[in-house]
Amino acid sequence: MKKDIVEKTKLSNKRDLTALEEKAIARQKHKDAVNSHPIFRTRETDGKETIELALDENLEHTDSVNLLSARIMEVTGSSDSTVGVHFLTILGKAMIPAKANLREFSSQIGTIAKTMQALAPQDEYEGQLISQLVILHEHAIEWLGKAMRTERVDFANVYLNGASKLLTRHHETLEALLKYRRKGEQRVHVEHVHVHGGGQAIVGNVSTGGGMKPIIEEGPHAKV
Repeated sequence: MKKDIVEKTKLSNKRDLTALEEKAIARQKHKDAVNSHPIFRTRETDGKETIELALDENLEHTDSVNLLSARIMEVTGSSDSTVGVHFLTILGKAMIPAKANLREFSSQIGTIAKTMQALAPQDEYEGQLISQLVILHEHAIEWLGKAMRTERVDFANVYLNGASKLLTRHHETLEALLKYRRKGEQRVHVEHVHVHGGGQAIVGNVSTGGGMKPIIEEGPHAKV
């Protein structure tokens, strides 16, 4: 009897999801709905564990192959799924410890694939840059963690210096990716211009690639 009262009390303390929380869950479910299936999986054959491509066995074989190929190309930006598999394998070897078993390897490759998918590479070049971003960020955070855990000041300095260099390369790679996505277009945004002696100022965004027609404002304190 006392147990039932305790259970009812626990249930009464539960709350319902708010409308915003329900929307957040729905957005994420919709986002992952199409390509949530893993790319690799392990299988044990004759007592030996092997790794293979994870075809969805609930689909017809052709549909399963096409869906997996689409996922691989979406993750890597490659126009060929075979090249994409090779790319992911190399990426996994660069990030996953050599001591990891096949089950751990396939699981971590899946996590890497989801990370790359979130950054949405549009072609092979973007895939390469995004993979570099993932590797640099992963190792930089690892080195920052080492700096936090060590009690040796000299070791901490080494780890922090290494992490700083990795993060610098990460930012440079990110800038290269963004520049490539802009197709080399550069924009200069001017916030305030002070013109003296009755000069002129350009009002609006100035783009080196052409675009909007500038509006000329005259006066000693022209603003953009």
